[in-house]
Amino acid sequence: MTRDEFERYRRRFGDTVEAWPAPFRQQALALMAAERNDDPDAVLDLLVLEAALADGDDQALARKVLARIEAGSTVPSFLARLLLSPAGFAACAAAVLVAATLAGYQVARLQDDPSDTELLALASGSSADGGVVADDPAGEGSL
Repeated sequence: MTRDEFERYRRRFGDTVEAWPAPFRQQALALMAAERNDDPDAVLDLLVLEAALADGDDQALARKVLARIEAGSTVPSFLARLLLSPAGFAACAAAVLVAATLAGYQVARLQDDPSDTELLALASGSSADGGVVADDPAGEGSL
C-alpha cells in the first residue's frame, strides 16, 4: 500500500484504522509500522495478532464452499460418462473404426471399376454390354 492509497482509504473508511476492513487494515498497519521504522519482527507480530483476533467461522466458510461445489457438479450424461472412462473410449473408438471400414467397403462397391466388369465378362465368355455379341447379326446372345 502506498501513502496515497492510505489517504484515500482513510477518507473512505475513517481515521480509525482498526475499524477498516481486514485486508486494508492489515496493509495500513504494516505501512504505519514501516513509516515509524519499527522492528520488522514487531510489524509481523502485529499482523499475526491482528489475524488471530479477526472474527471468522471457518466451519461456516467450509460449508459454503462445499455447498457451492456440490451445487455446481452435475451428473454427466450417459455419453459423457462413456467417453470419460478408458474402456468406454476404447469401445467408441472401435465402433467408429468398424463404421468407417464398412462405409469404405460400401463406397468401393458402388464405384466398381468398368475394367473389372469387362474382364469378368471376358472370363465368363459373354460380352461386357449385356451378353450381346457384336458378330451376332440376329442380336441374340451366345448363351
